[in-house]
Amino acid sequence: MVMTRSPRTFLAGILALIALALGMGLALPAPVAAQGVVALVNSRPVTNFDIDQRIRIAALIERRALGRKPALEELIDDQVKLIEAARVGYRVTDEGVAAEYLKMAKGARQSEREFDETLKRSGIQPNSLRDKIRADLAWVVLLRDQQRRGGEISNAELDQAIAEKRKSEGAVTEYTLRQVVFIVPRGGAPGSRIAAANAVRAKFTSCETGFDEIRTLPDVALRAPIVRASNDIGKALRDLLDKTPVNRMTPPSASPEGIEIVAVCEKKERSVTTALRSNMVVELAEKKVNEKAKVYIKELRAKTEIKYR
Repeated sequence: MVMTRSPRTFLAGILALIALALGMGLALPAPVAAQGVVALVNSRPVTNFDIDQRIRIAALIERRALGRKPALEELIDDQVKLIEAARVGYRVTDEGVAAEYLKMAKGARQSEREFDETLKRSGIQPNSLRDKIRADLAWVVLLRDQQRRGGEISNAELDQAIAEKRKSEGAVTEYTLRQVVFIVPRGGAPGSRIAAANAVRAKFTSCETGFDEIRTLPDVALRAPIVRASNDIGKALRDLLDKTPVNRMTPPSASPEGIEIVAVCEKKERSVTTALRSNMVVELAEKKVNEKAKVYIKELRAKTEIKYR
């Protein structure tokens, strides 16, 4: 004989199981309404629970403080991005999300299961982070598509940016210098060496030929040429080199070895290097992407139905 339960008996059993679960401290999934819907994005709900999760993710994963209002706006933006991605036919796969999630776990030097537990101990549901990853991946694709539509950096833009950077930082001058040291014997008076240095300085007019005679002088050391940049030296020395003409020498000054004069053999403005241009291209591209992203998300929000509650 088949035994059947009455509806009342079945309902009583379900209620008993729920009571048992609550008594054992088991968490039951709360319906969306119970989580407190604070906004609808094309009928997609954003809840207080979502906001709490985003704030925790920002603190733990991104090391930034996030208030409730900014967190809500981020969550709305995420829904807007996913809606637009679906509209243009792009779907972020579960495999793609899983791969990025695993990268985060490895970045924390944990297995995926260990990473899950770390998140849970911080009050973060792993799926909340996966939802954020899904929106981020969709946004990368959407921005890449926007970048292809006129996001290239022109040579004119690059040259202008480099000129502005150099103007703000000041032009860098490179000085080719050669030191001449008139050695003062231990216990000797520097006066005669200063006079000798001044005599050489007065006659010196060329870095091409002027050192030939200096090499024949006794107790005089001629150093190898060096190149110094204006942004690597102090203001006093920079001012001195600026006012010393090329192929002339600075006034004598005391040094640990004796009396020193410095020949200024060349001054030239530092050229724009390939590395500087490459760095500037990256900087401009990032700036353009950020500017385009702000405009783009505003446009997408404008054509999306967003209701705050």
